[in-house]
Amino acid sequence: MTGTKTVRVVFVNAETGQELGRSEVAAETLPDTFEVDTVLHLGDTEWSVRRAEPPTADRFVAAGTLTLTVRRVESMRPSDILYSMPTLYDPLPPSGGQAHDGAAFEIHEDTWRQVEMVSAELDDQVATELLAVRRIYDEHARRDENGRLYGFDAIHVRTGPVRPLPHPVPLQRLSDMLPPTDHRYAGVGYRGAAGLVADSFAFAVGPLVLYGLAEGDLATTLCATIERPEAPERLTALTDALDDAMRSFDLRLVDWCRCAAVTADSIADYLTAVTPE
Repeated sequence: MTGTKTVRVVFVNAETGQELGRSEVAAETLPDTFEVDTVLHLGDTEWSVRRAEPPTADRFVAAGTLTLTVRRVESMRPSDILYSMPTLYDPLPPSGGQAHDGAAFEIHEDTWRQVEMVSAELDDQVATELLAVRRIYDEHARRDENGRLYGFDAIHVRTGPVRPLPHPVPLQRLSDMLPPTDHRYAGVGYRGAAGLVADSFAFAVGPLVLYGLAEGDLATTLCATIERPEAPERLTALTDALDDAMRSFDLRLVDWCRCAAVTADSIADYLTAVTPE
């Protein structure tokens, strides 16, 4: 391209098919290709390019003409943005380690540390955070005419406890206390990301997957999720074992989105309630 070369650009409204206008544009100010998502500013309005003819600079510069079919970008008011959950944890541990090739336990980023084991000595911190989550339910929940919750217009971002297990949990000892492991994953991976979360682990015991971060054999973050239904007798064996483990390591299971801090005495009722039938 040369600095003096111009291209006649015709703008067409994608919704109506009508021409919006045309302009002589310096070739050097146009992108090399419109084959990737492109947004243009026409006056005070943003338009996304839906189609470009021709799509690449070598062709439209040579031809001297370019037709862009565009659609107005509609801005959403902040008050219209809804969240699907009342809280999430930030920051996330970074991914990008070794590729997991399908061998990882994959989670959505927003589910990180939504259900986790926390040391009982942090009960005061947990209570403070749960109070903030409860405030989201009380003040920012959106419900339909039948009272069914469908979203939140605000979210509580938790930044603590930074170290939920001040006394790390030995993974081998924990595994020995639970029923036999059904599957051991290569680690944790975020959906859509190529690599494992560094220093992560994950293993399945019946319907329960325990995952998190570890320093060697010592778990510093221990999350949990129920992945599938389970026969009552196997669920009973699992809850009895979790009861023992939680007492041994002095842990609470905190379900942040449900505003629940579950003690060993209540773990059976909790798992029965959240396990799909």
